[in-house]
Amino acid sequence: MFSAIDISASGLALQRKKMNAIASNLANADSIGPNGQPYKMEEVLSTPGQPITFSQALSSQLPAMEIPGPEQMQMPTFGATTPDFTVREVASKEVQVPTAVKTVYDPTNPNANSQGYVTEPKINVVTEMVDMITTTREYQANVTAIQASKSIIKDSIDI
Repeated sequence: MFSAIDISASGLALQRKKMNAIASNLANADSIGPNGQPYKMEEVLSTPGQPITFSQALSSQLPAMEIPGPEQMQMPTFGATTPDFTVREVASKEVQVPTAVKTVYDPTNPNANSQGYVTEPKINVVTEMVDMITTTREYQANVTAIQASKSIIKDSIDI
Protein backbone atom coordinates (compact mmCIF):
# COMPACT_ATOMS: atom_id res chain seq x y z
CA MET A 1 0.00 0.00 0.00
CA PHE A 2 2.87 2.38 0.79
CA SER A 3 5.19 1.30 -2.05
CA ALA A 4 4.12 4.22 -4.26
CA ILE A 5 5.06 6.65 -1.50
CA ASP A 6 8.40 4.87 -0.99
CA ILE A 7 9.20 5.09 -4.70
CA SER A 8 8.34 8.78 -4.84
CA ALA A 9 10.31 9.47 -1.67
CA SER A 10 13.33 7.81 -3.26
CA GLY A 11 12.83 10.07 -6.28
CA LEU A 12 12.62 13.13 -3.99
CA ALA A 13 15.95 12.22 -2.41
CA LEU A 14 17.53 11.84 -5.85
CA GLN A 15 16.20 15.21 -7.03
CA ARG A 16 17.48 16.87 -3.84
CA LYS A 17 20.98 15.53 -4.53
CA LYS A 18 20.78 16.73 -8.13
CA MET A 19 19.66 20.18 -7.03
CA ASN A 20 22.55 20.41 -4.54
CA ALA A 21 25.05 19.49 -7.28
CA ILE A 22 23.54 22.04 -9.69
CA ALA A 23 23.62 24.78 -7.03
CA SER A 24 27.26 23.96 -6.28
CA ASN A 25 28.12 24.08 -9.99
CA LEU A 26 26.43 27.45 -10.44
CA ALA A 27 28.06 28.90 -7.34
CA ASN A 28 31.52 27.79 -8.47
CA ALA A 29 31.20 28.40 -12.22
CA ASP A 30 34.20 30.76 -12.18
CA SER A 31 36.03 29.42 -9.12
CA ILE A 32 39.64 28.41 -8.95
CA GLY A 33 40.85 26.72 -5.78
CA PRO A 34 43.68 27.96 -3.56
CA ASN A 35 46.08 25.52 -5.21
CA GLY A 36 45.33 26.95 -8.67
CA GLN A 37 43.17 24.00 -9.69
CA PRO A 38 39.75 24.74 -11.17
CA TYR A 39 36.54 23.66 -9.51
CA LYS A 40 35.49 20.23 -10.77
CA MET A 41 31.89 20.11 -11.91
CA GLU A 42 29.64 17.75 -9.93
CA GLU A 43 27.12 15.40 -11.45
CA VAL A 44 24.69 12.96 -9.87
CA LEU A 45 24.42 9.53 -11.47
CA SER A 46 21.45 7.33 -10.65
CA THR A 47 20.95 3.62 -11.07
CA PRO A 48 18.32 1.23 -9.78
CA GLY A 49 19.31 0.00 -6.35
CA GLN A 50 18.72 -3.30 -4.66
CA PRO A 51 15.13 -4.38 -4.05
CA ILE A 52 14.17 -3.89 -0.42
CA THR A 53 11.34 -5.83 1.18
CA PHE A 54 9.12 -4.32 3.82
CA SER A 55 10.57 -6.69 6.42
CA GLN A 56 14.13 -5.59 5.62
CA ALA A 57 13.20 -1.92 5.80
CA LEU A 58 11.36 -2.45 9.08
CA SER A 59 14.14 -4.49 10.67
CA SER A 60 16.72 -1.86 9.76
CA GLN A 61 14.67 0.80 11.59
CA LEU A 62 13.80 -1.17 14.73
CA PRO A 63 16.23 -1.77 17.60
CA ALA A 64 17.44 -5.33 18.07
CA MET A 65 14.92 -7.44 19.99
CA GLU A 66 15.64 -10.34 22.23
CA ILE A 67 14.52 -13.80 21.16
CA PRO A 68 11.60 -14.80 23.38
CA GLY A 69 12.27 -17.50 25.93
CA PRO A 70 10.02 -20.49 26.60
CA GLU A 71 8.28 -18.63 29.42
CA GLN A 72 7.02 -15.96 27.01
CA MET A 73 3.91 -16.49 24.98
CA GLN A 74 4.53 -17.43 21.32
CA MET A 75 2.43 -16.08 18.48
CA PRO A 76 0.53 -18.85 16.68
CA THR A 77 1.35 -19.53 13.06
CA PHE A 78 -1.47 -19.51 10.54
CA GLY A 79 0.05 -21.54 7.71
CA ALA A 80 1.61 -20.13 4.59
CA THR A 81 2.15 -16.42 4.38
CA THR A 82 2.18 -14.23 1.32
CA PRO A 83 5.51 -12.76 0.20
CA ASP A 84 6.45 -9.24 1.19
CA PHE A 85 6.12 -6.47 -1.35
CA THR A 86 9.40 -5.04 -2.58
CA VAL A 87 10.47 -1.52 -3.40
CA ARG A 88 13.40 -0.80 -5.66
CA GLU A 89 15.37 2.05 -4.21
CA VAL A 90 17.14 4.52 -6.48
CA ALA A 91 20.86 4.50 -5.82
CA SER A 92 22.68 7.73 -6.58
CA LYS A 93 26.29 8.73 -6.62
CA GLU A 94 27.81 12.19 -6.76
CA VAL A 95 30.84 12.29 -9.04
CA GLN A 96 33.20 15.02 -10.15
CA VAL A 97 33.70 15.48 -13.88
CA PRO A 98 37.46 15.96 -14.34
CA THR A 99 37.18 16.73 -18.07
CA ALA A 100 34.96 19.76 -17.48
CA VAL A 101 37.82 22.29 -17.67
CA LYS A 102 38.88 24.84 -20.26
CA THR A 103 42.00 26.87 -20.80
CA VAL A 104 41.72 30.63 -21.28
CA TYR A 105 44.49 33.00 -22.25
CA ASP A 106 44.85 35.53 -19.43
CA PRO A 107 48.48 36.38 -18.66
CA THR A 108 47.45 38.92 -15.97
CA ASN A 109 45.80 36.24 -13.85
CA PRO A 110 47.97 35.14 -10.90
CA ASN A 111 47.02 31.50 -11.62
CA ALA A 112 48.29 31.66 -15.22
CA ASN A 113 50.97 29.19 -16.29
CA SER A 114 54.22 30.20 -18.00
CA GLN A 115 52.44 30.54 -21.38
CA GLY A 116 49.75 32.81 -19.88
CA TYR A 117 46.90 30.26 -19.86
CA VAL A 118 44.56 29.72 -16.93
CA THR A 119 42.61 26.49 -16.41
CA GLU A 120 39.00 27.31 -15.51
CA PRO A 121 35.87 25.24 -14.88
CA LYS A 122 33.90 24.52 -18.04
CA ILE A 123 30.42 25.02 -16.65
CA ASN A 124 27.70 26.23 -18.97
CA VAL A 125 25.38 28.35 -16.81
CA VAL A 126 22.50 28.06 -19.30
CA THR A 127 22.69 24.25 -19.28
CA GLU A 128 22.83 24.21 -15.49
CA MET A 129 19.76 26.48 -15.29
CA VAL A 130 17.83 24.19 -17.66
CA ASP A 131 18.87 21.21 -15.50
CA MET A 132 17.67 23.11 -12.43
CA ILE A 133 14.26 23.74 -13.98
CA THR A 134 13.98 20.09 -15.04
CA THR A 135 14.98 18.88 -11.58
CA THR A 136 12.44 21.21 -9.97
CA ARG A 137 9.67 19.84 -12.22
CA GLU A 138 10.69 16.25 -11.41
CA TYR A 139 10.63 17.08 -7.69
CA GLN A 140 7.15 18.60 -8.05
CA ALA A 141 5.96 15.50 -9.93
CA ASN A 142 7.13 13.26 -7.09
CA VAL A 143 5.41 15.48 -4.51
CA THR A 144 2.19 15.29 -6.56
CA ALA A 145 2.50 11.49 -6.74
CA ILE A 146 2.91 11.30 -2.94
CA GLN A 147 -0.13 13.52 -2.41
CA ALA A 148 -2.20 11.36 -4.79
CA SER A 149 -1.08 8.20 -2.97
CA LYS A 150 -1.98 9.73 0.39
CA SER A 151 -5.39 10.67 -0.95
CA ILE A 152 -6.01 7.14 -2.26
CA ILE A 153 -4.94 5.61 1.06
CA LYS A 154 -7.14 8.04 3.00
CA ASP A 155 -10.13 7.30 0.76
CA SER A 156 -9.53 3.55 1.17
CA ILE A 157 -9.52 3.87 4.93
CA ASP A 158 -12.72 5.96 4.88
CA ILE A 159 -14.55 3.22 2.98
